[in-house]
Amino acid sequence: MLACGMLLAAPASGETYSVSLGGKMLGQLSYTQSGGTATLRSTLDNTPLGVFNGTFTGTSTGTGTGTGTDASTTFTGNSRSSRKQRVVTVDFAKGRAVGALVTPMDEMTDLSDIARVPDGVMDPVRAMGQLFRAKGCPAPVQMYDGRRVVTMRSDAGTQAGDILTCRVNYKVIAGPGHLSPLGISSAELHLSYGMSDGQALQQIKVSSGIFSITLDRQE
Repeated sequence: MLACGMLLAAPASGETYSVSLGGKMLGQLSYTQSGGTATLRSTLDNTPLGVFNGTFTGTSTGTGTGTGTDASTTFTGNSRSSRKQRVVTVDFAKGRAVGALVTPMDEMTDLSDIARVPDGVMDPVRAMGQLFRAKGCPAPVQMYDGRRVVTMRSDAGTQAGDILTCRVNYKVIAGPGHLSPLGISSAELHLSYGMSDGQALQQIKVSSGIFSITLDRQE
């Protein structure tokens, strides 16, 4: 499974979301940030037949926001499941990937060669953080996770009462799709923000083909 732009000297804060499919609870996802460190964690322990059970911990440390000239971050992603284990480390500077390491080596892709990665990318934790901490609908982002490049682009959004809904197009533009062997390369995200007391992301609906996963905020 598949969201950390505002990572200056801010107090620790975070959100936790339940993950469900067709009303069946699959697990949880959380996002936290403290100062220059942000972390995205997911635990799926109740997927159908246990096929996609596993954990992911992504950490971004560094300075600056987005892909600006002040941005310098290191992303570490640790994925574990009964089928495989993968650790990815990527260094970013000024919107470019300047180093990438993927272990084991058979988890590398063509895009693990940073010479193939376009400019204007940020790490996945900071990119997803732009969804969680958006002001209005999220700005377009392009992220690189050591194996693929993904774009996320939102529409202008619609607001009904205290709820702002943004539709985001998620697309793998280089490298393999997600969830091998499914190879999911595109999805539509519907983000629902509560606007009554500031802006807070309350729900994410992710749809791709016949799959539709819902993330509901718990705290």
